[in-house]
Amino acid sequence: MKVFSKILTILMAMGIFCTLIAGIGSAITKKPVLLTVIRSNSMYPVWERGDLVIIENLKEKESIQPRNIVFFKTKEGSLATKGWIAHRVMSGDNQKGFITKGDANEYTDQESVGTGPINREWIAGRALTIGGSPLVIPKMGYLSLWAEKYQSKPYILPVLAIILACIIAIGEFTAGQKKGKKRHGMELPIMYIIGGVTISVIMGGTMLASGQTVNVVYGVSNQSQGVLMGSDVGMLKVGDEVSRPLSELSNGGFFPLIGTMTTDDLQIGLSDKNMYLSQEQHLNTTFTVHAEKPGLYESVIKVGLFYPLLPSSIIYFLAQKSYWLALVLVSIVPGIPLMIYPLLDGKMRRRTIKFLRKKKRNLIGILP
Repeated sequence: MKVFSKILTILMAMGIFCTLIAGIGSAITKKPVLLTVIRSNSMYPVWERGDLVIIENLKEKESIQPRNIVFFKTKEGSLATKGWIAHRVMSGDNQKGFITKGDANEYTDQESVGTGPINREWIAGRALTIGGSPLVIPKMGYLSLWAEKYQSKPYILPVLAIILACIIAIGEFTAGQKKGKKRHGMELPIMYIIGGVTISVIMGGTMLASGQTVNVVYGVSNQSQGVLMGSDVGMLKVGDEVSRPLSELSNGGFFPLIGTMTTDDLQIGLSDKNMYLSQEQHLNTTFTVHAEKPGLYESVIKVGLFYPLLPSSIIYFLAQKSYWLALVLVSIVPGIPLMIYPLLDGKMRRRTIKFLRKKKRNLIGILP
């Protein structure tokens, strides 16, 4: 039973982290990274909906061979609205593009939906294989698919994080009440750490999904105004001021949110920099370009929505330094109690130190 318990603990941890990697990695890069969840049965029997597939991310000019299973997202044609697709390459090359087909489909993508060859730049990676067989973690992605249904309800994932913390706490209390029950080695400390990290990652992923990055392209001239390709602001004359809509911030959950808007461009003014959004509150924000110094500019405005786990002034201060710094530090706050508890509890701390010393001696013993 002890071995079975350890195996179950490891599998649970793997499932949690695989799901989080698949969801949050895609949110950050806007493409599948390391792992991705399969959303259809078009590649059956290689894999099915809900499976997690391990991805080999490709370099920009790396060649792709027929029979490779690739992950692509088209920018034109009828497949452009389908998001990321995983199908097998039937033929083609980097120059002419690729003909693709799902193993469970009767026709190629190009025959059945009228999409042209898949351009090389549309392909993010291919399925990692061993002996010709893709590496698949069966059904481990269903939690991610389930969570996607609730993206419009920002309170769902924080509630799950709280439930997870309660489950761990109840398990600790129950275990302590059972007389004669001896806790095993590092299992409990590891579960606390895993629980704390999981809560932090869930909270971080939720806030990350709510954030926005707005690119502002404009020019400033000493002579005259004009149109600038790819710019909503255009070419401004020194001394001009132009305002444009930025984003609509909305809090659809029952947790309050703290909003921040930051940019490194001193010529851009923001209508709101540090906001408090209560339940069901909506806020339309704008930015204003004050044309002062001639040149062409490609600026970034970072809009963040954070749970009030730190004072709003501190969150805004961190966001000014770096949005990612603010995101990481705010996310860590709810997981800290679980992560440090093994160090605060006397018995657990001694057991942890003893375990680490033993591992250190073992490591020193095998080194030359």
